[in-house]
Amino acid sequence: MIKIKKLAFILIIFISSFCPAQKYGNIWYFGDKAGIDFNTCATIALTNGQNIGPEGSATICDTSGQLLFYTNSDTVWNKQGYAMSNGALVSSNGTLSQVIIIPQPSLQNMFYIITTQIQGQSSLNLQYHVVNMNLNGGLGDVVSKNNLLIASTITEQIAATYHNNGTDIWFITHEYGNNKFLCYLVNSTGINSSPVISNVGPAIVPCNSGMNARGEIKFSPDGKKVAFNNNGIGNNPNSDYMCLFDFDNATGIVSNPINLAYERGGYGLSFSPDNTKLYAATWKALNFTSVDSNKVFQFDISGNDSVTISNTKTILYKVPLTSGSPFGSLKIGPNGKIYVSYSNSNYIGVINSPNQSGISCNYTPNGFYLGGRTTRMGLNNYIEYKTYCGNVNVNEFIKLNTFDLFPNPTTGIINIKATDGCSSIAIYNSLGELIYENKKSLVTEQIDISKQKPGIYFCKVKVQNGENIFKIIKMD
Repeated sequence: MIKIKKLAFILIIFISSFCPAQKYGNIWYFGDKAGIDFNTCATIALTNGQNIGPEGSATICDTSGQLLFYTNSDTVWNKQGYAMSNGALVSSNGTLSQVIIIPQPSLQNMFYIITTQIQGQSSLNLQYHVVNMNLNGGLGDVVSKNNLLIASTITEQIAATYHNNGTDIWFITHEYGNNKFLCYLVNSTGINSSPVISNVGPAIVPCNSGMNARGEIKFSPDGKKVAFNNNGIGNNPNSDYMCLFDFDNATGIVSNPINLAYERGGYGLSFSPDNTKLYAATWKALNFTSVDSNKVFQFDISGNDSVTISNTKTILYKVPLTSGSPFGSLKIGPNGKIYVSYSNSNYIGVINSPNQSGISCNYTPNGFYLGGRTTRMGLNNYIEYKTYCGNVNVNEFIKLNTFDLFPNPTTGIINIKATDGCSSIAIYNSLGELIYENKKSLVTEQIDISKQKPGIYFCKVKVQNGENIFKIIKMD
């Protein structure tokens, strides 16, 4: 019994370094009352949301992954699905590309909602709104709203990442009509109203209807890179650009622009969990022709220059404008997979192995069924996780390229492949009790745990680079 307790303790300590202590993004509400619950790591469709958001949406959870509130930038709903009494924010009809919820550092239950400006044309500007979750018996309310941060014309893009001190938070946006990034620091005293300004990269050339003020800006999970994508129009080749930058998360400075080979009508963006790939998708909305297609594509950004990175561009999927809907937001889920919004569908796409190069990333167009609800352009915008639940993504995160374990989650059968072989395999339940062991050298193994109860199990494998432990989720 002493040995079992000791092993269980070791397993818990090991797994905690890979499973997200952060759970603020474990529930998503987006599209037309669509939602996803990631709390078991196995995705569960939610159909009880009130959100109707053609584009950007944001949801925030507490430290245990329980829903607090969500918004489409127009309205703020509490966890019961009712609009907060002071929760009418901006009049965008949910058409802002991105909106984000940021917790106030070192101050529990206080949150900022950051909203932007419609296609560089309206008078909304960059604003913040404050939610106090101590009110209304823990259901919360908006205590301050429509606070102007800057009067200059900005794009619809907004993203956030942690300061290198691990506590404070940066959020970033871009002015429209120039090359100016605005980066704001959020700490325990609030939002610093004087942004760090970086004049870097191509200038956004205004176009018809301000369409190219739409799109996404994303930070890499490690906070060291930022990518920017804008939604140009078909008859203006100067209205698009896609660019990758370095980001200093100590100073808030954006630098070292790398222009990428974009597809016209760019919109969604996401880095891979290991920060080595950049994914993008298009929404070709204005002045395109029947020969055009909407696409999902990948770059390997391990190189250090525009030509090297652009040469790695791989088209993962395309849909002709005459027969399909546009793609929207891309977002890394808590399980380390990337989700791809496909407008007006009961499904969203899934990039199952986003750290892998090219088509090995395994993009599945109808990867997740929304339970009858409909997606639009947006998903859930939040600070990227640094660690992920689920074995497949943990394997990729620690770069064990010689070992694979699948499917995970599983209903019973586990397949193990070790390219260079392994000397032993052992599986333990959550109490640290041994339920399976094979001490023989092998390359492949199929293990049946169908008779075990649903829950979390741990697989200990000895390979050439040492001993490694993986989490397995057993489903009904």
